[in-house]
Amino acid sequence: MTTCPKPLRKFTTIFILLTYSSILLCAPAYSEDLSNIEQEILQKNSEITEKKGILATVENRIKEINNSNYSLSQKIDLVDEELSKVQKSIDEKEAEIKKKSDEITQKQKDLAEKKALLDQASAELYMKSRYSPSDFFLSFSNWGEVLEKLFIKRNIISVLKDEVEKINGEFASLEEAKADLDKQKKDLDEQKNDLDSSYKLLAEERNQLQKALGEQYAKKNSLSAEITDLNAKVSQLQEALIASRSSGLIHSGGYTTPENGTSISQAPDGYFGVFSIGAYTHRNGMSQWGAKARADAGQSYIDILNAYYPSAKISTGSIMYGGVRENIVENISVEGYGELSFEDNYLMGIQEVPESWPMEVLKAQAIAARTYAINYTGNGRRSICTSQSCQVFGTPIKTGAWKDAVLATRGMVLVDKGSETTISAQFAAVHGGWGNNVKWDTVSGNGNDWFNDAWEKLSGVTWFYKSWYRNGYSANGEACGHSPFLSQDEMLTIVNAYFVKNNIGVKGNVDKSRLLPSDYGRCPGRDTDYGRRDKVPYTLNEIKSLLTSPVNIIYSVGTSLSEGSTTSVNFYTDRGYITISGMGFKDIYNQIAPGHMRIQQQSGYAYFNVEKK
Repeated sequence: MTTCPKPLRKFTTIFILLTYSSILLCAPAYSEDLSNIEQEILQKNSEITEKKGILATVENRIKEINNSNYSLSQKIDLVDEELSKVQKSIDEKEAEIKKKSDEITQKQKDLAEKKALLDQASAELYMKSRYSPSDFFLSFSNWGEVLEKLFIKRNIISVLKDEVEKINGEFASLEEAKADLDKQKKDLDEQKNDLDSSYKLLAEERNQLQKALGEQYAKKNSLSAEITDLNAKVSQLQEALIASRSSGLIHSGGYTTPENGTSISQAPDGYFGVFSIGAYTHRNGMSQWGAKARADAGQSYIDILNAYYPSAKISTGSIMYGGVRENIVENISVEGYGELSFEDNYLMGIQEVPESWPMEVLKAQAIAARTYAINYTGNGRRSICTSQSCQVFGTPIKTGAWKDAVLATRGMVLVDKGSETTISAQFAAVHGGWGNNVKWDTVSGNGNDWFNDAWEKLSGVTWFYKSWYRNGYSANGEACGHSPFLSQDEMLTIVNAYFVKNNIGVKGNVDKSRLLPSDYGRCPGRDTDYGRRDKVPYTLNEIKSLLTSPVNIIYSVGTSLSEGSTTSVNFYTDRGYITISGMGFKDIYNQIAPGHMRIQQQSGYAYFNVEKK
């Protein structure tokens, strides 16, 4: 039971014991006490408004930095692309220079050989010319031979001279071509140096932006925490105010944990239970509780990953990005933390599954988390957040079983079997036994006896099938004094409100802004969602009066469940059978159900069951 603070309780006790004649004497103290609480509420709300203004400025700055960061990343990508082109040209020029050098070496060898032959022929002719005329002519048998030998020798010398000149010409051309290539390569080297300098400057600018971004996110987190704390204090003050006005008599429901809402057997006779199948989830990728059940059944991390990511395979150390194979990044930018070692710091701080779970689950989660981060950041090109919007990261880093799982799978990521690019590798706690990738996530692989055959069901997680009636997922969350179950009148209100909202059998125009929870204005943490504190919700009788043929009694109810969705809710009433689409019921239920009752799933699908005791 919620009670007022001790001073208020003391005051209330005194107030009740006083006689009517003494009420006037105590009235000033009572009014003053209320006035102080109201003033404190106003003060806290003023502080909240001020801090929200500062927070808006910080968020705008974050947006500006992110835009600048995006622009810088584009410039860096362009410079990186140009660097690749220049480096390719340099490599090509170096290959051409080597080829020319090899040709020059060969020409030098050819020239040396021709010069040696020329020298030899010239020497022989010279030696012949030093003979005495008689000796010279006597060395030949006749004049014909003399003339022939002299002609051949001189012709050889002439040919060799021509070849030497030709080779010298080719040599000079090669030297000139090589010199031109050397100049081109020098120009390319200078261009590459300029691009390297630009890249470093841009990278440094991005680092500065990342630092500034981290500072702004730290401010945002601090302001958000302060606002949350102030809101909590305001809620406490409001409870104290209500307690003071009502002599501290605040009714609280008898249900203490969300787990009480998992079975219709716990409801009073005639009451209804609305049970979400799978909690708030996108239903993509791995079910963490399903993975636990699979591991408990003896499946390896490979089996688990194959089940939840059937189009992927494991790659170690490298991925394809932009049509180019590259190594997995060594460092990653983390919002609020700056640059961290990807494997040894960031992954060690992932807070997604308990370390007490089987090692095969931890390994599967480590690979999924590594893949998600690489995919989300473009292999380190962008920063990653630390909340459930990305994946949960915190410090200090883990040193137990999770560390062992990260080390055992070091460098392993999931890539598409065709393109070998990283997949998104999404995961969620539960998805209700139905995943977009795997369809029926059951032992049998089909929908036969789905409720008992689902891996999540076998894991024992209550989120698989339960009624949500407390604020958030907390067992201690605000329930607004309501149980997990709806009375006949409360369900009648929802059914008839559906007709009013959708203009079915309505008498003329109605004020649909009054389609609000019956306890609207009395449920902290929820009413601000509507933003119309001036509105008074319709009562059941008022809603009925808006219809030509309202529903007065609901005898029974059933749902039509298909693969991963509730197609319809079917009521047997005093008007006969009435069918409401699954999405239509979810929409009106989440709009006007009392307390914090919700069908806790993302928009786009409805997967729930309605039971009546």
